[in-house]
Amino acid sequence: MAKKNRVALLIPSLKVGGSERVMSILANEILAGHDADVDIIAYGPDREVFYPLHEDVRVLQPEFDFHGAPRILSTLRTLAFVRKTVKAGRYDALLSFGERWNSFVMLACAGLGQRIILSDQSSPQVDLGWVQSRLRHLLYPRAYGLIAQTSQYRDMALKKKFHTNIEVIPNPVLERPRVQEEDRKNVILSVGRLISTKHHDRLISNFAALGADDWELVIVGDDSQRQEHRGRLEKLAGQLGVAERVHLVGAQSNVQRYYGSARVFAFTSSSEGLPNVVAEALAAGLPVVSYDCVAGPSDLVRHDYSGYLVDVFDDEQFCQHLQVLLTDNDKRISMSANARESMAGFLPDKIATRFYRFMVGDA
Repeated sequence: MAKKNRVALLIPSLKVGGSERVMSILANEILAGHDADVDIIAYGPDREVFYPLHEDVRVLQPEFDFHGAPRILSTLRTLAFVRKTVKAGRYDALLSFGERWNSFVMLACAGLGQRIILSDQSSPQVDLGWVQSRLRHLLYPRAYGLIAQTSQYRDMALKKKFHTNIEVIPNPVLERPRVQEEDRKNVILSVGRLISTKHHDRLISNFAALGADDWELVIVGDDSQRQEHRGRLEKLAGQLGVAERVHLVGAQSNVQRYYGSARVFAFTSSSEGLPNVVAEALAAGLPVVSYDCVAGPSDLVRHDYSGYLVDVFDDEQFCQHLQVLLTDNDKRISMSANARESMAGFLPDKIATRFYRFMVGDA
C-alpha cells in the first residue's frame, strides 16, 4: 500500500481575504482529490475561520492570546508554536502563504529538515522594506521551492536569486453556475478591500462620469489594514450625485450572488499579485475592465476578448471601455462567454493537483 502523505498549509489567518480563500480551497481540494491528510496551521492572532472547510481538514491554532505589548514575547511564542506543531506533525511537505510571513515560517522551521514550499501572493513590485527583503534573500533559497502566481513574479524572483526551483501556478477559481443574460441586472461590480491601492475613489468618479442613470455600482469589501475609507467613499458618492446608485455592501460570505447578478466587473487596483477577484469575475461570465497593473490582470484578461486592460490611472480610456460594455449588448454578451471559457484551466481540482504535485513530488 502506498504511503499516505501528510501536508500542512501555513497562513497567518483564515479570516476574509483573497489568500485565505485560496488556502481554504486548496485544503479542501487536496483532501478530496488526493490520498493525503491535510492540516492548516493558522498561527496569527486572528482566530476566525471565514471560509468553509471540509470536516477532515484540521485547523491548528495557538491557544494563547497575542498581546501587542510587549509584541516580541507574543512573536516568540508564535514562533515556538509553529515549530512545535510542525515537528509534531511529521509532515511530508509544508506550503506557506504570505510574502511578509514566509520568512517567519522559515525561521520557525530552521533545522527541522522540512520540505517547505513558499508562495508570495502580492505584486513583485511591492517594497517590503529592508529587513523583510534581506530575510527573503537569506531564507528563501533554503526552501525546497517557490510557487509564483505569474511569469512576471518568477522572472523577478530569478533575477533576485530567491530560488531556482520555481513553478508558475495561478490561484484556483471556483466554477460558477451559468447565468442567463436576462437574469442579470444593470450592475457594475467591484470586489476588494477598501484600501488605498484599490483606488475605489477613482472607480466611483469614473462611474459618475459615465452618466449611466440606469446602472448601479456595487462595491463588495470593507475597511482593512487600519485604513478607514468607507466613510470617505460614501461622502464622495454624495458629492458626485450618485449616492443612490453606489452601494458599498461591506464584506460578504456569499460573493457569488453578486457575481451572478452583475453584468460588468470593474477593477482599479494599482498593485496586485494575481487578483483573485478578477479571475472569479471572469469565471462568472463577467467581462472585466481593469487597470493593467503589475502583475496579474494581463495574465487573466485578454484585451478586447474577455475584457479590457487600461494603463494605470488612464481613466479616460477606462470610462470609454466601460461605456462600450454598458451600451453594446452584443459585445458584452460575446465577451461574457469568452470570459467564462478563459477560466477553464483555473478550476480548483486542476490547480490543487498542480500545487500538490509540486509540494510532495516523490516524497
